[in-house]
Amino acid sequence: MTVTCKAAVLRSIGLPEPYAESRPLAIEEITLDPPGPTEVLVKVMGAGLCHSDLSVINGKRGRDVPMVMGHEGAGEVVEVGSAVTDIGTGDHVAFQFSVSCGRCRSCLSGRPNICDAAPAARSKGELISGGRRIRDAEGNRLRHQAGVSCFAEYAVVHRGSVVVIDDDLPMAEAAVFGCAVMTGVGAVINTARVSPEKVSQSSVWGASV
Repeated sequence: MTVTCKAAVLRSIGLPEPYAESRPLAIEEITLDPPGPTEVLVKVMGAGLCHSDLSVINGKRGRDVPMVMGHEGAGEVVEVGSAVTDIGTGDHVAFQFSVSCGRCRSCLSGRPNICDAAPAARSKGELISGGRRIRDAEGNRLRHQAGVSCFAEYAVVHRGSVVVIDDDLPMAEAAVFGCAVMTGVGAVINTARVSPEKVSQSSVWGASV
């Protein structure tokens, strides 16, 4: 279904701080196209402001605008594409920015985290399935941030951009798993090589989440 809702849109980058005065983000009415065959429509119920969002806003991470911001969030699936069979409406999900196509050399070699297709889609502000699903009030296409754009009431994303979570996990807590936990805990376990057992016993773990 086509959805009209509110979203935080970035139209200018590099505006001066404090952002409470320069207001780089504006709440606008947007329209979302129905999800394609490999996509889902999610009602956003929690989101976090990540430093990567700030890096786009201040221009340190180069992206073209206008763009609907947000890549760290969680919500409830309200519609699935015709080719999506493993999740359904009502499922609670967390967004994740490291989407993969499942077909390229990296994906087929067991390294979907460095999918060949994902960077090109992100740089163009598109979904990995191709194109953009967001339009502003004048009908102009807006870019997706990291294939997510969850600073909105609803988001259309590729199936690979969501992970099903337990229904009893609060959305505000689930939101940070999509980036803060995935990158922070991933760096500790996979790069620093600290065992999960030691991480779970550390006071740093409690402070991080």
